Amino acid sequence: MVGGNWRPSPERGTDPELRYLRTIVRVRTDPLEASERRLAELVAAQPTAFHAVEEHGSILDRLGQRDAARAEYESARRRRQLIRRGMPDRPFFTRHRTTSVAEIDGYTKVLRAGASNKGIFPYVARGHAYLTTRRPRLALLDYDEALKRAPQESGLLVARGEALAALGRHREALQTLDQAVASRPQDPEALSSRAFVLLALDRVAEADADWLRQLELLPRERHDVRACVALRLANYDMALVELESAIGRNPADPYMQLYFLTSLRRLGRSVQPRVDPVTVWPGPLIALHDGKLCPSEVLAAADNPERRAEALFQLGIWSYDHDRAEAGRLWRQAAEIAAPDTIEHAAARHEIERLRIDPPPISLGRATERETNKMAISK
Repeated sequence: MVGGNWRPSPERGTDPELRYLRTIVRVRTDPLEASERRLAELVAAQPTAFHAVEEHGSILDRLGQRDAARAEYESARRRRQLIRRGMPDRPFFTRHRTTSVAEIDGYTKVLRAGASNKGIFPYVARGHAYLTTRRPRLALLDYDEALKRAPQESGLLVARGEALAALGRHREALQTLDQAVASRPQDPEALSSRAFVLLALDRVAEADADWLRQLELLPRERHDVRACVALRLANYDMALVELESAIGRNPADPYMQLYFLTSLRRLGRSVQPRVDPVTVWPGPLIALHDGKLCPSEVLAAADNPERRAEALFQLGIWSYDHDRAEAGRLWRQAAEIAAPDTIEHAAARHEIERLRIDPPPISLGRATERETNKMAISK
């Protein structure tokens, strides 16, 4: 049974989070000085774990080390900002990636206390937390438990479809999302989820139909959301119009800045960044379009698979005007690396399809990663 006495076991790849939970258990019983040492070691081992940094700051505060505590709180705030949130056209629970295992632990305690008799919220909340911390198997268990209590809830069907897709079970995900769309055909987020599952199943035309329908349903004033859908379709003319308005409302959003430059360059227009340089990621990608970094420097800055996919896609945009064959190879690699629900994956797939219709002078044979790096560096 989910909840009650059911204790989630960590999925593969979650050992650092398990270490965090074990540390927190010890912190509750150990002297403050010992707890501070444990958390300092944990923060050193997991520099991106902002929840551990916050807990460390709390212990320092209790020890009277106010300046050190403030420094940790500020560090946690900066680390949160470095996490790329999901794009605004996706369901809300996929956008918030700062959920911590401490929240999951809290929801589990609520369920153990008997809150499971009061409705679906604890299951839904914990399911969303599992999904955003990349534990889709556990998320699916909670969503299924919630669906037993509310079988017609379309939002739960969307969440279940997202969990199945994260597990690579795309055909099952499509069946669930078909139910969600049938239940609420005017729901843009349900269409968004189904579109990326259709894309993962290579049903590109059907995915495009869902994105176009999503655009019809979205309010005109949701410029950031509409821009993201247009970018997935690689419709840069439409994206540019929406991005201008989105940046006007929120000039500090680095991804809106980046995608504005992307659209300008892909349309062959003059590229002029409108704001001060962004020092953190995606700053190197903005600097590429601004002529301040070369391709090899951009690739060197892409220090994880997600960033590498973004870099390869942008290098394809950068290469398109002068070497379409290279652009195609870069986009192929971006599509292979990027998660199916990212803008880069969808846009790269559409770009590759266009190159098939209007091919470059030489073949689009797949390049190895070493060849791609060599080509990019030669620029």
